[in-house]
Amino acid sequence: MSPALSSARISTPAVNRGPGEETGRGNWPARGRIDLWHADLQQAGWCSLLRLLSADERHRADSFAFERDARRFIVSHAVLRSLLSHISGIPASELAFRTKGRVKPVLEASLGRPLHFSLSRSEELVLIGFASRPLGVDIEWLAKPVDTEALGDFVLSRREREVFRRLDPGDRQRAFLQCWIQKEAYLKAIGQGLYVSPATVEVCFGAGEAAGFRSIAGDSRAAARWFVDIATPREGYMGAVAIPGGRWRVEMAAFDTSPLLDSA
Repeated sequence: MSPALSSARISTPAVNRGPGEETGRGNWPARGRIDLWHADLQQAGWCSLLRLLSADERHRADSFAFERDARRFIVSHAVLRSLLSHISGIPASELAFRTKGRVKPVLEASLGRPLHFSLSRSEELVLIGFASRPLGVDIEWLAKPVDTEALGDFVLSRREREVFRRLDPGDRQRAFLQCWIQKEAYLKAIGQGLYVSPATVEVCFGAGEAAGFRSIAGDSRAAARWFVDIATPREGYMGAVAIPGGRWRVEMAAFDTSPLLDSA
């Protein structure tokens, strides 16, 4: 995993530095490179970001029972739209999405070349990935309460449950989340979400073990056709990215939302 770029900023309307290079409007993900952005969801004045969202997104934000959840949704989608706007040249408020397959959103506009993205948020952080091929990202807060016993049969294969039981009890929660984020990233990449059982995707997990797929639906050759990597955007969080193909270069940067709020 490439080291995180320190305090990379992207402002409106100019772009300063993004993953990997000095950039301007129309900075498409380079072939063979995954661009990851993370952003803090704790923002004062977050209601001003509603102007960047579509009517459907504003309706979804209104449906949350708790203000905290509405804030996290609004800020994360404003960040996504801002990044997509700088890449595509389409104003953030005019971007239109449709659902491809069962759960995967894509841009409706004809952009002349593929632009693939994936978003995940957990607690107070959002992780967004861009690439030239379909990809999935997932992030989890490491302090999140997880009932590993109750979820084990749903998430883990029989072989993974055996490995899990041999772990020191103090290592199990982190190992379980490392396992989960890889599976979730893959399911997002194929646009199926939990319509496919996570237990059918076997991954590498546990203290000191590198990320990777062992088998997909029992097929180790299918697993070998995928790239997966673990990302650590901030202390206390762990993320993963999955994408078909061989080796990919992963670059990560922090998105500063203050220019968006200042322009309100």
